[in-house]
Amino acid sequence: MTPDGYATPDPPAVREALVRQWHQLAVAVSTLDLSTPTRVAGWTNREVVAHLAAQPLLLTRFLAGAAPPAAEVTLAVNLSETGALAVAVDRAARTAARTGRLDLAGNVERAVPVLMAADLGRTVGTLRGAMTLADYLITRCVEAVVHGLDLVAPMAPDPEAAAIAADGLRLVLAHRAPGLVSVASDLDAVTWLDLATGRRSAAGPLAQVLPLLT
Repeated sequence: MTPDGYATPDPPAVREALVRQWHQLAVAVSTLDLSTPTRVAGWTNREVVAHLAAQPLLLTRFLAGAAPPAAEVTLAVNLSETGALAVAVDRAARTAARTGRLDLAGNVERAVPVLMAADLGRTVGTLRGAMTLADYLITRCVEAVVHGLDLVAPMAPDPEAAAIAADGLRLVLAHRAPGLVSVASDLDAVTWLDLATGRRSAAGPLAQVLPLLT
């Protein structure tokens, strides 16, 4: 457990939860009307699927690279700085959607064997800097769970992936407003994720610090 009370999840369990979440998403998106608007402003299901489809490809690219000598970016910093890449992420998703890069199932199929063979103790170079692979996989759980809920119809997340994602965002809250962690901990995972990411408006004391990812 870290000094801020965050209980670091078992890396193999995080990997397995992420793989389950990816497989469930791959099945769910095959049934969607891609032209349906989603909870993400300006994105239809097509843009959300394009964004999700890019995640396994990025991970395999990072794993193929040389392991940096040390991590430079913590989990809390990575998650709290998500908004800094919002414009670039939006542009990339729109381009991928327009050019038909939507093969989430195929990308997951190619990425999973690489991920399962990876040393979970290594570091990876990411778009925000070097991270431990274990921490990076937690950020991918956040991404996969939150955007799965953005789809219309939303996909109910893998329970363990949702819990891992919720705990990761409570870690960010612990750095900003430690006195409110107990309030956030009383919420179920999906409600907390919606509030923390601004998908739902917070009330009471949490309204002063949410959303976190801006």
